[in-house]
Amino acid sequence: MSQRPPQYAWAWLQRSRPVLAEAADRLTGQPPDSRFVDDLKERFEDDAFTRDVVIGAIADVAFSGRVPQRRPAGVSWDRGLIWWAATLAGTSTAEFEGTPDAGTDQATLFEPSREARRTAALDRRARDRAVQRLSVRSPDRAALVARLRDLLAQAEGDQVPADAVRDLIAEFE
Repeated sequence: MSQRPPQYAWAWLQRSRPVLAEAADRLTGQPPDSRFVDDLKERFEDDAFTRDVVIGAIADVAFSGRVPQRRPAGVSWDRGLIWWAATLAGTSTAEFEGTPDAGTDQATLFEPSREARRTAALDRRARDRAVQRLSVRSPDRAALVARLRDLLAQAEGDQVPADAVRDLIAEFE
């Protein structure tokens, strides 16, 4: 991730209970505790797995898996949500908040020009590249998350058996 999330983006995440609950469930298999967001802040920058889970939870829960390219007209969003959406879309918040051309007429809305279709395809590709850059995904991700949850289930307090970790590493090598 090229940019560290600002405090207001973390504040939005703290208030967004469904997203927070999903991220906590994906990371720990449990509901978030009072230190969860603080722990995420500390790990987010350097831990690709944590970053992937947080980004994935935001995309899946806040945006139903469809990352918007701009804030929908007439919709009021918290600036923290705008920051996450712009980051997912691979753009700045200023570009994300930019208004569409005022000259759009009815015919253009219902029959986009060839140039508009080409631009939309380029925008989708740029968004897809940004999501890939922000969220490292692999076919084994679901299996890895399931195995990590199994490891957490074997934990005694905050201690995971070293043999179980070795077995997991061997399984994915």
